Amino acid sequence: MERRSFLAGAGGALAALPFATGAAAAASGPTGGVGLLRSYVANRDQFPQAQAPEPNEILQLERRPERAYDPASIAVLRGDGSQLGFLPSASAGLLAALLDQGFAAYATTLPGTGGSEIALQVYLDKDLSQVHWMASS
Repeated sequence: MERRSFLAGAGGALAALPFATGAAAAASGPTGGVGLLRSYVANRDQFPQAQAPEPNEILQLERRPERAYDPASIAVLRGDGSQLGFLPSASAGLLAALLDQGFAAYATTLPGTGGSEIALQVYLDKDLSQVHWMASS
């Protein structure tokens, strides 16, 4: 596959994506994903019943375009489906565009983060079978 076709198929978003730097970018995720960015769980106060995840726990990322406050919203959920919060809008914009094109992403909690902030490493899944490819002109 030509590089141009791949980037066009991703809606051009991959070309502008702020990929993680250093060892995090080179590391693959626990299920073979590619390290994309570091972020955190925002809006934790809206989900006080959700128990904090364990270090290195794999979390689901789910698009929530119907959310009026931020149409690029991405919910952060534990394996049991309980919602922890959302990715902050600064992290969600381009990732939302990729998810809308069929890419899959997940996150893991980073160890050693104390307090109420839950730090995350976000990974882009390597399984491209669900990606909506566009033909380049």
